[in-house]
Amino acid sequence: MQTQRDHVHAHQFLMGRMSNALVLGDPDTVENPFTRAVTGLLAGILIALLIVAGFGIYGWLVPGGSKAWRQKDAIIVEKETGAAYVYLNGALLPTMNMASARLIKGADARIQLTSRRSLKGVPRGNPIGIPGAPLVLPEPGRMLTGPWLACPDASGEKAGANLDPKAPADALADDKYVPVSAGGRDYLIWRGQRHPMADRAAPVALGLSTVTPIRVPQSWLGLLPEGEPLRAPRIDGAGQPGPAVAGRGHVIGTLFRQPVAGGTEQLFVLRREGLAPVNATQFRFLQAARAGRPVELTAADVVSAPRSANVSLTGGPPELAAARWEEPRGRVLCQRQEPVGVGAVAATVVFTGDVQAGRKSDGSPRVSVPSGSAMVAYPVPLPPGGRMPAPYLISEVGVRYPVPKDQALTAMGVNGVSRPMPGIVLASMENGPVLDRDAVIVAGMGG
Repeated sequence: MQTQRDHVHAHQFLMGRMSNALVLGDPDTVENPFTRAVTGLLAGILIALLIVAGFGIYGWLVPGGSKAWRQKDAIIVEKETGAAYVYLNGALLPTMNMASARLIKGADARIQLTSRRSLKGVPRGNPIGIPGAPLVLPEPGRMLTGPWLACPDASGEKAGANLDPKAPADALADDKYVPVSAGGRDYLIWRGQRHPMADRAAPVALGLSTVTPIRVPQSWLGLLPEGEPLRAPRIDGAGQPGPAVAGRGHVIGTLFRQPVAGGTEQLFVLRREGLAPVNATQFRFLQAARAGRPVELTAADVVSAPRSANVSLTGGPPELAAARWEEPRGRVLCQRQEPVGVGAVAATVVFTGDVQAGRKSDGSPRVSVPSGSAMVAYPVPLPPGGRMPAPYLISEVGVRYPVPKDQALTAMGVNGVSRPMPGIVLASMENGPVLDRDAVIVAGMGG
């Protein structure tokens, strides 16, 4: 090897033999081992260029992209902006909200996501719809059917609501009661009933003489069944001289107690004929109405005393005497309401926190609805004759929208889920426009 070129050629020849030996297993072959790979790469690039050119030519000949949005039942939503349109009379009309779009297109409407490029060059019309209608509508599985919380506001004149069926609340226990005031009268809520406190002895007997009753709306309280009035029983001839007991004279209406070792004490009131049995609750009411302490008797005194056959004061709820006041402790008194029929709502008394109670920061009522949900409700009690009133669609922002026609509910995909709701709860909601196809307007053109 006399020159540098000879050295280079020799090196290339040696490297070629080594490559052939490694790739093809034969160092003496004259075929380039990379010829096929290079040929395949060039062929692939050529095919890709032809495909891209084909799509480009198609896009030039057929501009505008997909035309699926032109279908009759399509609600067009532009991918890039989220703007909604309906295609009517050869033009795209922006819809004011999704409720309007569904009312226009009907029950078979479906969302068609479309790119801005596909809509390029299509004539635009004026916005169409119902101003103030719901911007969005929930999926069918997000419709609420109850229960919900209904809570009086701070004034006791209105009631707010929390439509979340899972809102936390503590039920009023059977051995607890709550004093309330409605329509100028005081009541005791106990075991799911409202008991009118019919005289001044009632709060004294129950240890509530210094407790301010919670103010509640009369219609809210009216959802609870009415229990028997709470008052001191009337004793005929009270204050007049009565028969002697334990060797001493007493006036009619005097109360007696006989302690029983290891058992329940015996309670009596003196009537004209003699001692009459009294249960613990009636005894406390009589004691609150009369001054003085009960007279203690022994078993022998009871045996020797004259007896009355009147047992009327052994009736009534004896357990009330053992019940105690449930102090709010910063909580809000509410009802957990649930539909139990076409025109009926059952109510359970509960306590919950301010956040769940459907109150604004100033104590006024508000309506809380889980995000992405809605509810269809009609007011109860039903009008005379049982005619069904028009329902309302309650949106996720707590606004109620009258829906006078079933066709509108069907078009919006919320039919078949109407539930009864007390009128006082519906009345606490802001009222929205009527949702009906006849209410749809084109902006700038009137109705």
